[in-house]
Amino acid sequence: MKRIATVISVLMASMLFSAITNIGAENYPAPFGSYGKGVKYNQKNECLLVAKNCATESSTVRQRVMDLRKEISKGYKVYTPTELNILKEQLKWIEYDSIKADIT
Repeated sequence: MKRIATVISVLMASMLFSAITNIGAENYPAPFGSYGKGVKYNQKNECLLVAKNCATESSTVRQRVMDLRKEISKGYKVYTPTELNILKEQLKWIEYDSIKADIT
């Protein structure tokens, strides 16, 4: 009888932990792995901003430039002035390297 009670309590505890993680995941806007291609208009693209958690995302230079321009166009509604400056600097750096590569 004691063993059955122990098994039932362990089973209930594991079900409780499973439910808690599912409820928490519903309230979280998007996991870091999904940033990039499917970013909603009012969300930051962490991959472009700080180059974090982009291992699954392979993009060409052209795609990265398009993504940077799209994120910069979101403006102050989504990004802080510092973050916008970071994105603009990345775009300038890519464009400068492209021009420099064309010259040589």
